[in-house]
Amino acid sequence: MEPAARLDEREQPGRLRAVGMERVHVPKTAEVVAQAIRSQIVRGEIPEGSALPGEAELMTQFGVSRPSLREAFRILESEQLITVRRGSRGGARVMRPDITVASRYLGLLMQVDGVLLSDVFQARALIEPVALRLVAQREDRGAAAEQLTAVFDRLDPGLSPRQRAEVWLGFYLLLFELAGNKTLQLLYGTLTEVLRHELLDSMSDAADHQRDIPAMKAVKKAMRLVAAGKGDDAANFWRNQMFLLEERMERVHQSKTVVDAITNGS
Repeated sequence: MEPAARLDEREQPGRLRAVGMERVHVPKTAEVVAQAIRSQIVRGEIPEGSALPGEAELMTQFGVSRPSLREAFRILESEQLITVRRGSRGGARVMRPDITVASRYLGLLMQVDGVLLSDVFQARALIEPVALRLVAQREDRGAAAEQLTAVFDRLDPGLSPRQRAEVWLGFYLLLFELAGNKTLQLLYGTLTEVLRHELLDSMSDAADHQRDIPAMKAVKKAMRLVAAGKGDDAANFWRNQMFLLEERMERVHQSKTVVDAITNGS
């Protein structure tokens, strides 16, 4: 790690200090240390899997106490940027955060705001056609369409409803991966993770071999349009399919909120 300026903990009281007519938040020492380490991790200066220097070295480098350093570690652990092992052979090691970090906070905000499940399904219905249009713009759109269609080769009649629902969920996540827009992929993945249990339950209720047949026909038609490069046609067709599904979801969920879904799924 690059040398960092020493932090005088007496100058980092972690309180609001009056400056003129304004109140300015002075970050705690641990927050400053966490930000310094975080910046190096996200810039790739400390690769995934690398071990951070020992506590003694970091305390000297930052000029902080052991409690402040350990509080900084707890901040980074909560963000899933590091994992810390205790004991004589312990230490901090850099890790790559997964989408559950974003979904945890998004789910909390959605619960506080009382977001309806129908609202979430509507959002998903609006962005899925965009993903289809993007896949249709790929030079290898034919291969991408085949890859998406091949997902359903795993839909064996002997699978349980839950297993069939997992296959469908995998199809949607692959769709956004192949769309090539990282922001949309993360957004859709986060929404999916927030409601993973609810989505799987809903899909499981409707998942059997006979009900899958018309849905798979719709997917195959959409994939033919994608393979032909007809992105607008594919998006419009998919949007109509999603509106039909949205009507059913509204009847099933009615006034059910994200709070209900997360509470029942946990």
